[in-house]
This record gives sequence, C-alpha cells and structure tokens, in this order.
Amino acid sequence: MDCGLWCVFSERRRHVERLWRRRLLVTSDERRARRRFLRLMRGFDAEDVEVIRKAVESGGVDAKACAPGPPMDERPDDDQPEEDSGLIPQIDRPMSMPYLCCKLWRWKDLQVDAALHRLEALPWCRFGRVTINNATVSCCNPYHYALWIRPETSSSDEDSLRDSSQREVPMGNGHIAYRSHMVTPDVDLSLHLPRVFSADLPSNSPPSVPPTPPEPECSPPGTSTSSPLHMIHHHAAAWGRMSRWERKDRVGEPLSLTGSFAAVGILSQSVHDAQPVCSEWDLKNEVSFALIRQSDPIGSDGPEDVWLYNSGTRPLFISMTASSSKPDTLRRLSPGYCIRVHKGEATASAPASERAIQLHRRMSRDPALSHSNLVISVGRGWGPNYSRLYVTDIPCRYEVSFA
Repeated sequence: MDCGLWCVFSERRRHVERLWRRRLLVTSDERRARRRFLRLMRGFDAEDVEVIRKAVESGGVDAKACAPGPPMDERPDDDQPEEDSGLIPQIDRPMSMPYLCCKLWRWKDLQVDAALHRLEALPWCRFGRVTINNATVSCCNPYHYALWIRPETSSSDEDSLRDSSQREVPMGNGHIAYRSHMVTPDVDLSLHLPRVFSADLPSNSPPSVPPTPPEPECSPPGTSTSSPLHMIHHHAAAWGRMSRWERKDRVGEPLSLTGSFAAVGILSQSVHDAQPVCSEWDLKNEVSFALIRQSDPIGSDGPEDVWLYNSGTRPLFISMTASSSKPDTLRRLSPGYCIRVHKGEATASAPASERAIQLHRRMSRDPALSHSNLVISVGRGWGPNYSRLYVTDIPCRYEVSFA
C-alpha cells in the first residue's frame, strides 16, 4: 500500500480513537458500544472525523468547519427492527445524527422536549441539512447546534445540562420558570437503538474553560476586529448598540451591532460570517456569546427577533430594563442554550393582522417587547439571591440597547 494512503488511514484511526475516549454516554456493554461506535464512524470522511475531533478537544473553540455525517434515512440491512426507547423519537430520521453527536460529545444528559426547546443549527453552520439521492445529510459538528428555547414557553423548565456540583436555584422570569437541576437517569441506549452507542465517562473531564484562541487581530476595548467583513457590517444598518462595563466604569466606546449576528469574545475566532467583537478585555474575562437576528420560526418572513446564544462554559445572567415600575427580571442562561431577548418589530408593510398582533403583545407587556435594554453578566448573578446586590458590582457585563 502507498505510504501516503497508509498514513492517512493511520491518522484517521488515531482521530477515531481520541473521539472514543472523549465520549460521554454510559453503557454496561462497552465492547458492544465500541463496535457500534466504529461502525458509525465509518460513515464519516477522514477530514470530517478530524473536524469533529478538533471541535470536541477544543471545547468548541476550533469549530469553524462543518462535518457532514452519514444519512440516517435508511436502516442497515443487518439491523433488526427494535423497540423505540422513547428517548429519541423517530431515531431513523435526519436530525438523529446531529442529536447523537451532541449527546456523545457535548451534552451527556441531552433530552429535547419539543414543548420547551428545539435542537437547531446555528446561523454560521454553512452545510446545514441537504438532501442527496433521497437521503438527508446533516452537519454533525456538535458545536454548530444550540438548544433554542421556544419564545412561547411560559412556565416550563430549562434543563441546564451542568454538573450537580454547580446546581443553583435561579430566579423565575416571564417566559421560563427555572428550577433546580435534576439529572436524568442514564439509559442504556445500546439495547434500543441500532446506531447509538454509549460508554463510561472519560476519566479526565474536559477543562472548565476552553483554551484561549489566537488573537492576532484583536482590537483595543470598545472596537471590533478590523477585517473586510467588519467593514461591510460597519456600513450596514445598525440594529443595536453594545457597551462593556466593569462595575461602575465603562470599558472603551459603545459598538454598533450590524449584520445577521455578532460574535463576542472567544466565539469571534470560531465562526464564519459574523460581526467579530473581540478585545483583550473580552478574552481576559473568558467571554463567549452571540447576539443573533433570526425570525421565528426560522426561515419565515416574519420580523427578525434578537436571540442570545451562550457559547461559553459559564452561565449568562441576563436582565431587561423595564420602562414601567415593574422590577427587572433576572434570567440564567446555561451554556449551549439560545433564548430570545428582543422581539422584532412588524414593519409598516406587514399585513394588518400581523401589526394588530404586535400591538396586542405590547399591550400585554410581553417581556421581549416591553423592554428596550439588555444587561448580560458573564458568570455572575446579582440581586437578593446572589452575593452581589447591585448590577454595578458585576466585574464583567455588557449592556445592549436595541434600535
């Protein structure tokens, strides 16, 4: 065999082995789980295996590239039909592969409740989902997905997938009532699902904070990266302004937010097509989040809402400053979740029915409508339930005003 081809195969095996060691799922039959794992990985090209490995080992920092997976529309001939475990509905459908990859390498306790949130690709995922020869193929980079909390949710749970040692009882909010986290019991998926595999938890847990990415083009506080893409964003219409605050002092000058989404801090080095917002102050405070303009449902012609995605390793505490005398509401957003923080306005050209709904929501004081300013604190809460009583005591926060 040609030496070059042999080296490619050897490198691919090393990448697969490293991904096996990084698995998060649990099973009582490790030998069977490994067989299923290796069979699953045969559906990926060598370069896609390397993409997933880099994303997993870096904690999402090196996660720009997409990794198309094998189609899930057809069940292998050698697999006998098995009972549905009830955990993953329609496991043979296209979204199964992204779900499995997210559960394998990002969220061990991932359970998607369609009534609360949905697992959807983030806007910087360029591959997304395509149909080839009547089979649907999806990107399987686990860091190209988020759990989008449904805006209409009024009194439900956000299943924050965090370690039990980090449990907290956050304050309630208008859309979601948070409760203390309860870890779901482990399920031996290998008994139910033909392509699912599980294994013991790795002995070495991933680092709590991802390594800081290279910062060749990071700008001083208050300015974003000076790239050709940023120049395009700069001349576009601004939909918001963001400023950095360290306790009572503002850091740098306010920034205009433009384009489809702004990636802040560590995330700015890890995505395509974003307005990069990166400074030494952001990296020093291990900041990583995105503000995304997205219609709901995704792809519709409705007004574009603004969503906040937590791509970091610590929770974000967010509050919207009300214009009324009603006290501000504090929300806790766990890593990997995405929540709507501002409801888009219906344009004058929108149908009368849509504008009427908009007016009704205003009168009903929808939390996403009745506020015009957003406060984001990285890893630190404030108020009666936290050690810091006032928001001005927070050492790292961002304030956003929407146009």
